[in-house]
Amino acid sequence: MASKKVYLDELLKDVEIVSSSKDLHVEVTGVHMDSRKIQPNNCFVAVRGFKENGLTYMGDAIANGANSIVFETEQDDTFPEIPLTVKWIQVKNARLVLSRMAAAFYRHITDSLVVVGVTGTNGKTTIVSLIHAIFSREFNTAKIGTLGMFYQEKTEKTRLTTPESVDIFSFLSRVHQQGCSHLVMEVSSVALKLQRVEDICFSQGIFTNLSGDHLDFHRTMEDYLASKIRLFKKLGLEDWAIINIDDPVASIILDQLECKYLTYGFSENADIQPLKYKFSLEGIQATLRTPKGNIEIRSLLIGRVNLLNIMAAVASAVIRGISFENIAGALSDFSAVKGRLDVVYRGKFSVLIDYAHSDKALESLLQSLREIITNKIILVFGAGGSRDKSKRPRMGNVASQNADFVVVTSDNPRDEKPIDIINHIIQGFEPGFKHFKVEVDRKKAIGKALRMAGSGDLVVVAGKGHEDYQIFKDKTIHFDDYEEVQTALKRLKKK
Repeated sequence: MASKKVYLDELLKDVEIVSSSKDLHVEVTGVHMDSRKIQPNNCFVAVRGFKENGLTYMGDAIANGANSIVFETEQDDTFPEIPLTVKWIQVKNARLVLSRMAAAFYRHITDSLVVVGVTGTNGKTTIVSLIHAIFSREFNTAKIGTLGMFYQEKTEKTRLTTPESVDIFSFLSRVHQQGCSHLVMEVSSVALKLQRVEDICFSQGIFTNLSGDHLDFHRTMEDYLASKIRLFKKLGLEDWAIINIDDPVASIILDQLECKYLTYGFSENADIQPLKYKFSLEGIQATLRTPKGNIEIRSLLIGRVNLLNIMAAVASAVIRGISFENIAGALSDFSAVKGRLDVVYRGKFSVLIDYAHSDKALESLLQSLREIITNKIILVFGAGGSRDKSKRPRMGNVASQNADFVVVTSDNPRDEKPIDIINHIIQGFEPGFKHFKVEVDRKKAIGKALRMAGSGDLVVVAGKGHEDYQIFKDKTIHFDDYEEVQTALKRLKKK
């Protein structure tokens, strides 16, 4: 961040103001929506959340040194009592204003970067990591997503797949000063609808797929898709969209594009498609056709779903003019992303951990594995509590159709009883399906699945992936599928 002073009225140039106090030409040393982060002469933007109104924390923000408050009020709200020493601005949409002010405070930093945004129900984390690995061969590249904000071996953890706008701009300002020129980031539908990325200047937008998820937030699939499309409506005439043409909604997105685009997929109509390929538990070999010629790739990643992810990353790299040598080299060196089709044990049988937590993700996972595994697939999974309940029976149906045996267990039950969630999943099983067990304790469920595995079988532990916690109604505990698999394997070896 440059040392030049920043003033409140400058940050509000592009903001629609309902009313305000007089003389807004005061110095602002930072912008935050979290009152705990407020420091002297910061501006506090009181965002209205789903459970609480940020105005509740106005007093804390002022006590911490805020010299200005931005807020929104609805008809039934009481206008807040604000000290005369504090400037105030009433707006219609505090979330949008937070983005506008953050962008202005950090000098519209994304205008100086090449930014690639990846959206879709599944595949975002792997594609972002693949593009980051490829781009890093030629550019100083940062990445943002489920696993955190990363640049040059340093990672900052985040609570959200796509962080709040002010956190994104703050991070990018710091890494740009260190030489960062490119960013690849996961862009969630929630972030798009809540306008967290409204003022980020994207050069590329990538669409992976769409299936039922987050309907507790979006309510309808139409709203879910519309939120995804927001990313592509942000792209200018010279920017690029990269679309998975195999997905049923691809044509809807393509019809709305005003930018350049490439498609990828197994379809013969795809701009980037595999001419030949081979899958095994050791990885992928493929020849991909691209607009710049054919490229031979080898990858340690496994399965059809990962070949799709690789094609999306190759499309992004081809657009940026990265050499085939660097693309192939990066793909060859790239190992599995934690919790994404990650084979963690190979022996008499194999064990794989994956983050699949929706019916479509589970189906893609199991069908990809069915192309590789000839013996039994034993699946351990559950579903999150206090989230989209409609997908639970669909997940049960997918499991009963695609796995040889299922151990149904807990995921993050949150405010619900684990057994209620499990029963909801079982309702979706195919009629007559009996190859399953119920084990509420996830630790015991993993142990049972491993004890059942025979020679050549594959145990799939799905749903939590990289997470190292489990959320219950009254507590959050440490829980790591990786650790539990290793513990269960040690017990088996002793026996």
